[in-house]
Amino acid sequence: MPVITCPDCGRDVSTLAAACPHCGRPSPAGFAPIGAPAANSPAMVEETLWQGSPSWRVLLGKVVVMILTAVLVPLAASFISSHTADLEMSGRIMKIGWWVTVILLLWQVITFLIAMMRLQSTLYTITSQRVMFEQGLFSKSLSEIDLRSIDDTQFFQSFMERLLGIGNVSLVSSDKALPMTMLRGIPDPRKLRELIRSRAYQVSQRQVFTRAT
Repeated sequence: MPVITCPDCGRDVSTLAAACPHCGRPSPAGFAPIGAPAANSPAMVEETLWQGSPSWRVLLGKVVVMILTAVLVPLAASFISSHTADLEMSGRIMKIGWWVTVILLLWQVITFLIAMMRLQSTLYTITSQRVMFEQGLFSKSLSEIDLRSIDDTQFFQSFMERLLGIGNVSLVSSDKALPMTMLRGIPDPRKLRELIRSRAYQVSQRQVFTRAT
């Protein structure tokens, strides 16, 4: 049987007793609201469950294109040059081929670096109460979906994404601002989808929690 200490006489008193049987003081347990959660109850504290950015593996296609450009463009220029009878023209073709290769590679490297910075500036955070999306290279924007408003979760992987171990997780919610949201390039998307689904179900059963602002 659970007991507490009487503040007056210092003896043990049953939490079911209305008053201390030794000194007659009303039991402190009688003033505690039954079923009221403690102030530091885990259900009331927001905790981070998962945090990450889109995987760099989503940029693997750009790397492949750069490699193909560095190989195929000079080969094409060499092939055309070898079938040109004019030696001067043949040399010009090779020079043009190399210039085209350099320009294309420079452009692709720039777009690759921009895409990489965008990936690194995108942060997904899953807490015990919400899903947050932080984006922006220079300016920042933050959007969030309350877990209680999530109606459905899905994940999708293309064949190449399955090979790379990444995929997209879609969230369908009753949030008017974000009715359909996608977390892109997530490692092990099935595991993350299950995490969001289970947590959304838990908070939908509680329906009440508080969060620091």
